[in-house]
Parts: sequence; C-alpha cells; structure tokens
Amino acid sequence: MVLYKKMGKIRVIQFGLGAMGSMMAKIMLEKKDLQIVGAIDRKPENQGKDLGVVLGLKRNVGVKVSDNADEVFRTSKADIMLHAAVSYVPKVWEQIQGAVKQGISVITIAEEMGYPFPKYPALCNEIDATAKKYDVSVLGSGINPGFAMDLMPLFLTGICQNVKEIKVTRVIDFSPFGPAIQKNIGIGMDVSEFKQGVKEGKLPLHIGLPESLSMLAHGLHWDIDKIIETRDPVAAKKPITVPGYMKIKKGNVAGFDHRCFGMKNGKKVITLEELGRVDPKEEYYNRIIIEGIPRLVETINVPPGNITTTSHAVNLIPVVLNAKPGLLSMLNLPVAPALSQ
Repeated sequence: MVLYKKMGKIRVIQFGLGAMGSMMAKIMLEKKDLQIVGAIDRKPENQGKDLGVVLGLKRNVGVKVSDNADEVFRTSKADIMLHAAVSYVPKVWEQIQGAVKQGISVITIAEEMGYPFPKYPALCNEIDATAKKYDVSVLGSGINPGFAMDLMPLFLTGICQNVKEIKVTRVIDFSPFGPAIQKNIGIGMDVSEFKQGVKEGKLPLHIGLPESLSMLAHGLHWDIDKIIETRDPVAAKKPITVPGYMKIKKGNVAGFDHRCFGMKNGKKVITLEELGRVDPKEEYYNRIIIEGIPRLVETINVPPGNITTTSHAVNLIPVVLNAKPGLLSMLNLPVAPALSQ
C-alpha cells in the first residue's frame, strides 16, 4: 500500500517560532525532502534575522524571519505551512486564511483544531469551503489531540468484537516546559488561587480534551449526550525543585487533574484524564483501557509534546499534501510514518 506519492522537494513555511515552532523548524532542516522557504514570527527581535540565527544554530539557512505573513504567503511559492502560534479556532483561521487563499495547505498544532466540528460548525464550513475552493487541505493535529488520547484508542478498538467503554489516562511531565506554560497551568500557585483561576476561565489547563473525546466518539459512531469537564489542583506533598526554573513550597500547586467525561444515557462511556505534574521523580505514562470483548489494557510511554507533537506535524506533511481538499481531521488520513533524514 502506498501511503502517499513521492513528491520531490516540498516547500514549507514555518508560522510561529516559539518553543514548538522552533522545534518543528529544526526537525524540518534535517529532512532531505523538505525545504523551508518562509518563516513568520511576531517577535520584534527576530525580524530580518536568518532563521538559523533565531533557532540558535551555528549556520545560516538562507531564510529571513518576517512578521509580514501576507508577503511570505504571496512570494514563497510554498506547498504547505506548519502553524504553531495560537490554540483557538477563530484566531487560527484569522492567521492561516491568507495562506489558504494563496493555494498553500496548512497543518496547525492548535489544540481546538484537532476536531473543531462540534464547537464551531459554521466556521468549520467556511474553512472547508475556502480550502476546497483553493484546492488545499487544512489539518489540526498534535500528540493530543490527534494521537495519544483519540487516534491510538481508535486503532486498538479495531481488534475488539465490541466496545462498551473507553478510558485514557495520560500522566505528563511538565517540568521540561518553560515558565510561560507552567504559569498557564498554575504551577506554584496557592490552591485557592488556582481554583479561582479555573472558575474565572484564566486557567484552561489542557486545551483539547473535548475535541479528543468528540473525535473518539465520532470514530466509534457513538452519540454522546453531554460532555463534562473537571479541573482540580494537585498540591505538593513536599518541596519540589523544578529543574532550571523554580522551587515549589509544600502545599502549593505542583500539577493538575483535568478530566473529560462523555455521557450517554446518564452513563460515562468515555473518560479522558490529563494529569499534569512537574515532579521529576513522578512516573509518566499513557494508559488506554477498553472495556469490551476482549478487554484491553495498554500502557505505553508517550513523551511530552515538545518532541512528539512537533515530529508528528512534520511527518504529516506529505500525507496532507496527498489528501483530499478541505478541512480534515486525523480520521481522514492514513498512517504518517517518520520521514527520512
């Protein structure tokens, strides 16, 4: 089976050069079939600099970083763009539609774009229609949503006679991430401050759990009556030193439990648990439990998104370029294996 046609050198724009976007760019520079032809970033200190300099490499790569997205879209003659800048669908569309209208396909790691159809039906119709008009594909995917808590469980159900319930627990090490992300998940806060932040919507924690749940339910043809989310702080039982960042006092927030439940006829049929921690001594894993015939319990190591999401997005490039036009999800695509160096 041919997963995608060999296409020769693929011309790529990198939109966003934060931690994730920079990692994507570095990975692409190692791939023989990919050529970065444009780099977009809003930070003033990066403007006009060679991408290699911005990435901290010891060489120039011949691509200047620009904050003029429309100019890059118009002049780069790119085939596809990797987007790593925002999390929410309306803002994503604001940033990528110029590329789409220049005939450039897009892969974004924006969490809500992993499966945006239930939450944004009208906007999804607009994105889909525009992509089809300009004969390009738009996909949102990462490690989660897009793989660990939705696609992998669906693959496993393929060896089941029937499935009654699914539970996925992902315990993630947030200690490698920088201060900005740790601040967004409340690390170091007083527990009461954390709870107030959740109540006011200032601490969304993991964005994308409802999207993963909706993709999983759609793949199984399950009609979910209601989705319930809970967000709880995890207090440090002892002082914790986060390597290279901060010290957390005993009793302050050292992680979170974010859960999402898919309800059908008053019963939980899908449970997704994202349990974030910053204790380097914690055990981190991804566990999938499928209640059915047969009962499956699979526990695997899925590292944090700084390497997995970025690699996944890069590996998807030729698959998306060979896909049908429109707004897609991972349910529309074949397997995307690792690209050759």
